[in-house]
Amino acid sequence: MAADTMETSRVRARVGLESGGVMSFKDAVGVVLTSLRGRAWLTMEGDPRDIDLRPGVAYRIERDGLTLVNALETSLVEVEVPHGQSVRWRAWLQRFWDYLVRAAEARAKARMARGQHRF
Repeated sequence: MAADTMETSRVRARVGLESGGVMSFKDAVGVVLTSLRGRAWLTMEGDPRDIDLRPGVAYRIERDGLTLVNALETSLVEVEVPHGQSVRWRAWLQRFWDYLVRAAEARAKARMARGQHRF
């Protein structure tokens, strides 16, 4: 995830997902998800549709509730939070970033324990 940038109208972050990885959002109406690379599947609670996020496709979450993004292959997804929601979502982005850092540290420690020092 690249560093999120604060602009006057939105907060953006890029999130990398490995194939099979999942990202979830709760009550995220108005958040825009854009596939920059790879392919992901978006499902919203209470909506029978599934949205196919292919590279270059952007989708604005239309309803509150649970929204899941499942990576069908290694993907890079941009998350754009509109003005007015940025304070609430900034905390979520920070928690997600912290999770990614912890996961990367755990993978690095496991590789070092196996004697693999190349990353």
